[in-house]
Parts: sequence; C-alpha cells; structure tokens
Amino acid sequence: MKSKEYIKAGLIDLLKRYPQLTFFYQFDERANLHQVHVEPQNEFKSNQAFRHEEADFIYEFDNLFFPESIVFISEDSLIKISSPEYILYNPSVQKISLEYNFDFQDKSYRSGENNYALAA
Repeated sequence: MKSKEYIKAGLIDLLKRYPQLTFFYQFDERANLHQVHVEPQNEFKSNQAFRHEEADFIYEFDNLFFPESIVFISEDSLIKISSPEYILYNPSVQKISLEYNFDFQDKSYRSGENNYALAA
C-alpha cells in the first residue's frame, strides 16, 4: 500500500469513529509532507480520544513510510492547505458547500511560500 492510500484509508477509519470531523488532505512534494487539516478546530483540540488516535496514526505512518512525514493541523496552524486533493466528511452529519471550500482556500497562503518560523 502506498502512503497516500494508507492515509486515505486511515482517515476514513477515523471518520467512522468521529463523524463530526472534516479532513482536508494535501501533499507537499518539496517537503515530502502529507498535511491533514482537521475541522472543527475546537473538536480537533479538545477531543482527547481523537488526539490519542492521531498520535498513534502519526507514529505508525512514520515507521512505515519514512522519510515521508504527516502532520495534522487546524485553522490556527502555521502550515496551511491551499488546494486540498480531497475532503473527507460524513454527509449525514454535516454538509460541505462549494462556498465553504472557496472560503477555506482564500484564508490559506499559496504553496511555494516559505515560513521559516517552523524551523525553530
């Protein structure tokens, strides 16, 4: 199984247990970094059960696919997703409109920008 397939399967599995979440996925080839933006932010930060599963997922991914990396982020992260490859959500729990996606992209910086604060 390739890394992108592994991530998508893992996110679908997480979505089954946490249907209130939405996952935006993007791969940064230059940084060899898989980015998963999680919404809503308050659920991402306060749901301890999800946070433990997220940590386990990252650990397993790092062991299987090194030197690739994965990071889970939220709205206040320094890393932003500019154009997600896919969005996973549970349509029976929430609705995602095109307007929502455009707003999401407008709040993000465009790929190619550097943020050297992350290196510290």
